[in-house]
Parts: sequence; C-alpha cells; structure tokens
Amino acid sequence: MVENVDDSINPELLAVLDSAARLQELIPDAVLVGGTVAALYAGHRLSYDHDHVVADLRQRFDVALEALEREPDWVMNRVTPGKIILGELGDIEAGVRQLIRTRPLETREIELPSGQRIVVPTRDEILRIKAFLIVRRNQTRDYLDVAALSQNYGVERTATVLSGIDQWYADETKDGTPVSTQLARQLADPRPADLSKVNLAEYKKLSKQWHNWNSVKNQIQHVAAHMSIPAEG
Repeated sequence: MVENVDDSINPELLAVLDSAARLQELIPDAVLVGGTVAALYAGHRLSYDHDHVVADLRQRFDVALEALEREPDWVMNRVTPGKIILGELGDIEAGVRQLIRTRPLETREIELPSGQRIVVPTRDEILRIKAFLIVRRNQTRDYLDVAALSQNYGVERTATVLSGIDQWYADETKDGTPVSTQLARQLADPRPADLSKVNLAEYKKLSKQWHNWNSVKNQIQHVAAHMSIPAEG
C-alpha cells in the first residue's frame, strides 16, 4: 500500500524529498534514511539533505556511480569505493552508502504531492535506525529525533520497538554488550558528545518544545524507563 504525503508539509522539506525521489529513480534499490525521514514522520524539524542506503552497494558500486554521473544535475563531492558516494542533486546535498547491517530494512513506499514515489523505512524502522545511531555516534540530532518520534508514536510503543532492537542489529554487538543494553543506558543518562556546540533554538527550525534540552532529556528518559532489557551476565 502506498501512502500519500500531505501537501501541507513544509515546502523546504518537500523539496528535499522530491530530490530524494529523483535519486531513487537513478538508483532504484536505494532507501531514504536518517533525519529526513524522522522529520517527515515527526514533523519536528527540517532537513536540508538526503541520505540513502543500498544493501548491495559494494557489488554494484560502479553501476550506481555511473547512473549518478549521467545525471546533469548531479555534482560529485566525494567517493569512497564500495562504501560512500556524496554529492549534490539539484543543489541539495545527497549521499548513498552501503547498508551496514546484514538484516534488510523494513520499508514502505510513499507518494509525494508531485506524484513521485519514494521508499523509506517504516515508522518502527526509523526509530531503530536513529536509536542505533545514538549508540554508534552519540550525537544530539539523534537524541532529538528519537525524542520527537517517541512523542509522536507514544512512549510505550517506542520502548517496545527499541527493546527488540538486538534482533535487527545482532551483527553490531561489541564486547558482548547487546545494543539494547547500551541504548537503554544512554537514553537513561543522555550525554551527547556535541551538545555544547548545538544551539537548539537555531537548529534546523526545530519545534519550540525541544529548544530546552531538559525537555528532550525527560522524553527519552521516559522511553528508557519503559524498555525491557535482558539481565546481563
């Protein structure tokens, strides 16, 4: 089933989504991920670029690269063979990356007001992706997105989804510590590495309710309190 995106969406975000749809026409197996999808679902901020993942980019890297280079509006910025293609499509920054986990993404297709279609993660999946990024890079933007998504979905549903994150990221467990355990710790005591450098009031037209870090912190701590984590040892 294809879901339509309401044309009341912020025009700036819509322009990014239209650009993302163009990229997926060039690389049909790409899936839009990251803050753009979080912004689409939660409506709490803008996104000015779009990132996509491809499950088999390593194997099809040259084909994907050639498809982008044939597009007149594509400007190449950086390439890491087999892993990353970064550039601009219609003056909007874009990236294509190799999917890092082995389990396929859970996706859905949405139709934009322009009639273009785009493949994105499901609501549960973008929660898992953003939560995993909290563990992986510990950046303010990921805490913001999880807070806003959890308010949109409900704390209990969010906690249930995130409690099961290990089956999706089993291959990313390090030092014997499950992803869910580390995630719960970081949500319970959030300390993003870049918090002192981020002005929330000026961050990507962030909704006013999230301008105070304590509001973000309280929201994600509620999620942590509702998570069911297996005992260690």
